[in-house]
Amino acid sequence: MSSPAGRPAAAAQGQGAQASAPAPGGATSQGAATQSTQNAPAQAGGGQTQPAQQATPATPDTQRSSTPRLLRVARGLATAAALLTGVVATGTFDTGGVNSTPNVIAEQWVAAEEARVEIAQADLVAARGVAEAVAGQDPAVDLEPALTAAADAHTRSGATGARAGTTAADLVRTGLLTRDALDVAATDPAAAAELYGAASALAQDAGATAEDVAGLHATDLQTGSRSLLTAVVGMVSTALLGAVLVWLALRTRRIVNVPLLLATAITGWLTYVSLNPGALPLNIDQRVDEATTVATALQEVRQARQAEYATVLGLEGAALEDTAGSATEAVGAVGEDGPSAAWEAVVAGHDAVTSAEGPEARLEAVRATEDAWAQVDLQLQQRLDQRLEPATASIGTPAAVTSGVALLLGLVAAAAAWSGLTRRLRDYR
Repeated sequence: MSSPAGRPAAAAQGQGAQASAPAPGGATSQGAATQSTQNAPAQAGGGQTQPAQQATPATPDTQRSSTPRLLRVARGLATAAALLTGVVATGTFDTGGVNSTPNVIAEQWVAAEEARVEIAQADLVAARGVAEAVAGQDPAVDLEPALTAAADAHTRSGATGARAGTTAADLVRTGLLTRDALDVAATDPAAAAELYGAASALAQDAGATAEDVAGLHATDLQTGSRSLLTAVVGMVSTALLGAVLVWLALRTRRIVNVPLLLATAITGWLTYVSLNPGALPLNIDQRVDEATTVATALQEVRQARQAEYATVLGLEGAALEDTAGSATEAVGAVGEDGPSAAWEAVVAGHDAVTSAEGPEARLEAVRATEDAWAQVDLQLQQRLDQRLEPATASIGTPAAVTSGVALLLGLVAAAAAWSGLTRRLRDYR
């Protein structure tokens, strides 16, 4: 029988043995104590143990943490889109590369218009000289000034490519062939007419090239920054800014961002104006059309006059009636009574030219309308000078200012887009 004093000792020994015994599964008492410590909070909370691993659903805080990163991306895209629209709206770039500035295009257009009328004048001077030589008269013509003026205008016209070099070569060969025709006119009129016919064909090819160049420059001035690149960049940028504007309103649950809305409006307006230059309060189209109409009339009447002298030479295909008809329409398009009345007097003498027999008689028939012809040529030349001389200031300068305004508006739109998105970004810091 044990004593009471021995009971505590026995109990202590039992507890020690129990503590030293291994836990199920090989865990030590220390591991069991650790487990009990980890389970303590759960037990303290009501005796229910939470699962060890549980999927955490997305919370507003998670969405909030991703918003600043998305805002930074949107800010960069919106700013770049607005700035790029302003750059392409200037018309400096298109799918073909870098374009000339508007004032340079205006100068080249003026030179191209001058080139085509000067080439027609050179052909006319050559025809008159050869016709006089074949008719047995001493030709009082000097072809060099006319060809020099034509070559100089062609050089300033901005013509590029193979056709530019071909035109220059055609003008040189025109002068050489005309000189050969003058040399043999007294002894061999048929050879002189043939040589001049070849020279005239080259001059007409050169004139057609100059007319094409003038037309291209006129189109560039009238369309301004209109191009495929402008259309694509402008519409894509406007759509992108609009999408960012809607996304930002939904993401931040705020009213529309005013700076970003301003950037979107500027970009859309630049795109519209670039594709519709007539929306601007400028009269560039009218000024270009007026000058082009007069240049066409002057070129046509000179070619018709040249066809009269070609008829004197008996050249086939002179097509006097066709060229006269085209010239009559061109002079009528000018819309002024002075040149029209004088030109009608010249046309009235064509029957006498075609019905005359021999070079001498035909030449006299042509000279019978010399006064009326001189009046037509002088009046059209004066009107053309009045329209072309101020062209750089009245056409090139406004176009250049328009391009500068487009770039400035692009910068304003980019700054507005950056500012509007930066303001929202600061709300999340």
